[in-house]
Amino acid sequence: MNDQFNQAHYDIKQEIQHYEHDLDHFWTALTGAVVLIMQLGFAFLEGGCVRYRNIQSIIIKVYANTAISIIMMWIVGYGLMMGKTNDSQFNGISGFAGFRFKDHPESYADFIFNTALAAAANSIVSGGAAERMSIPGYIALSALFSGFIYPICIHWAYKGWLYDLGYHDFAGSGAIHLTAGIGALVVTYMLRPRTNRFNPQFESQFKPANTTFICLSCLTLYMAWMCFNSGSTLALSDGSVFTVGNSIANTMVGGASGGLFVFFYHYFTNRNTDNRFSLVMVCNGNLAGLVAVTGSNDEIEQWAAFVIGIIGGIIYILVAKILHKLQIDDPVDAIPIHAGCGLAGAMCPGWFDRRRGIYYEQGAYQWGVQVLGCVCFVAWSAAWHYTACRILEKLGLLRVNNTIELEGMDPTICGGHAFFYESIREQEMKEPFSFQRDVQQQEQAKLNEMEFDDRNLSIIKQGDK
Repeated sequence: MNDQFNQAHYDIKQEIQHYEHDLDHFWTALTGAVVLIMQLGFAFLEGGCVRYRNIQSIIIKVYANTAISIIMMWIVGYGLMMGKTNDSQFNGISGFAGFRFKDHPESYADFIFNTALAAAANSIVSGGAAERMSIPGYIALSALFSGFIYPICIHWAYKGWLYDLGYHDFAGSGAIHLTAGIGALVVTYMLRPRTNRFNPQFESQFKPANTTFICLSCLTLYMAWMCFNSGSTLALSDGSVFTVGNSIANTMVGGASGGLFVFFYHYFTNRNTDNRFSLVMVCNGNLAGLVAVTGSNDEIEQWAAFVIGIIGGIIYILVAKILHKLQIDDPVDAIPIHAGCGLAGAMCPGWFDRRRGIYYEQGAYQWGVQVLGCVCFVAWSAAWHYTACRILEKLGLLRVNNTIELEGMDPTICGGHAFFYESIREQEMKEPFSFQRDVQQQEQAKLNEMEFDDRNLSIIKQGDK
């Protein structure tokens, strides 16, 4: 009897473990699919930030890097990232071109999730290259990033030598955002500013083309970010569901506090102008808070997420001002949001993590490891992006010629504008948009119609007489 009972108990336990295993992989695949929606957010965010005549070109780049990331991750990137580590713990050496998937079916879900993250990271670099980098050059850089630069950093952080040292970056403030943000910085620097970008006479012509796009895209990113962070558990069993809940809650709080801080900062510094309320600033502050809280959202409390979000907002404002002063032209603020806030977010586990942080009297070792990891990500990304940009420059594939840039990439090489909106086209080609000017023109048109009617009426009366 006891043997039968023990056998039944063992069978039930095995069945439960089987379902838990299936649930974990379903969760990972599902969140990976949702993370891919971030590409929609990046496309419209960058499309809204650039000028009207370049909207289609930047969306093409985001869509192209999505497909490139998927193919490059399948061929080589996933193997370098998540394959069996080599003796030096530098990179993976198995799983190329999906060969291990049949024998290790759990790799399917992991591939889906990591490929979606790679595509999102790839889009960060495209922001710094907006409006002036050639599309063939960007495609080549995108392939290098998703197939080699990015996978190596991820391997270090989650399977390789940094992981063995204790580096903790739950959803990738450092390994993902900092790596991509530094890439955007190098590419932006190598491309040089857009023509007349820092000429005060033309400053108004570089305002975002569509703030509605920016708002809708940021709300899309906000939603997908919850799966970006919480999906990094790669599981729901064995109590992971509570980590998922904590991660989502901290993501929501950190993003909100970052957005509100930047929103109110902008209001108080511009309260005597006609630009006291800025949709762009609250959206960028929201993204800054999300990036900052990404590295530590699994093991922090909500008050810490609130503080980290504000830290992200402060870093965003400071870095954006420094870049503007140095005349580094970042059309979508990818560098302050992802490089600046990614660096800050990668430091946070060393301070606020409940099991590792200095605040909880756990010593400074964790913080030291975090610093080491960030130094390595910055050096690796900067070196390869600089080398790639130099090669593309020699080949004439880095920046479009001056004629294409001034006329816009959409009408010159992309077959036409993203949508037809004559008033916006005239605004960009001729003079800055002015609502007051439009109102005056409408009032003048009404006066002309009234004068015309009065003149007709007087003619009719004279005829009657």
